[in-house]
Amino acid sequence: MYILKCSDDSYYVGSTNNLERRLAEHQAGEGANHTKKRLPVELIYYEEYDRIDKAFYREKQVQGWSRKKKEALIQNKPEDLHLLSVCKNASHHSLRLRSGNRWLSVVETTDIKESLGNTDLLKLPKTAFLCSRKVPASVVLKCYDWAIEQREKGNCVISGFHSQIEKDVLHYLLKGKQPIILALARGLKEKLEPEIVKPLEQGRLLIITPFDKSVKRVSSQNAQTRNQLMTELADQITIGYASTGGQLEELLKGIDKPLNKIL
Repeated sequence: MYILKCSDDSYYVGSTNNLERRLAEHQAGEGANHTKKRLPVELIYYEEYDRIDKAFYREKQVQGWSRKKKEALIQNKPEDLHLLSVCKNASHHSLRLRSGNRWLSVVETTDIKESLGNTDLLKLPKTAFLCSRKVPASVVLKCYDWAIEQREKGNCVISGFHSQIEKDVLHYLLKGKQPIILALARGLKEKLEPEIVKPLEQGRLLIITPFDKSVKRVSSQNAQTRNQLMTELADQITIGYASTGGQLEELLKGIDKPLNKIL
């Protein structure tokens, strides 16, 4: 993974299996569209990986960072990098607690520990989609219709896409061009599923997680944390189906946002 500084002072992030050759291509105007219009370019940072998919993974992560965060990486300032991550990636909700005759405002946060893709998608109006694993047959086609409607309207959908219905919804969304945010209940994966590589390259997909890479398995508690993050980030929430007495039904009790139940 490498970072170039272009003639207009912008940064370009890329990945290659031959840095010297790729740099020469950029300088000759045979690289990316961004660099060929902003020559000459200067190599100012690079990282080496033992596999190209790891370099590509890192490229997409850094591409989604702000200019200040990229500069913290380039200048080897880990403390600034951490601070910028907390400032940009924290999702906040407020509580009011009484202390004697005073009300105290308390801010609780669920952090996005890591992300991969276009973080600008977080600025868009977002609809969270959640659905229990077991659903009645009558809800299945309605969820598919809902997904197609969101795709046609170009709405940004955020979901864990973990239950079977959620996976099916992702299948329909990926056929469109609208933005998608995938929230994981584990750390970022080392290997990307083939169907999400192109949407990442197109800048229409963002993968986020409240866990670091050491968390490699999905658990019930992890799913709860992930769902909490999603509902905090979303502007409105659509529920395919919530099983009676399940974790999803319990989560909905504490939500004060526009809520649409398909069934």
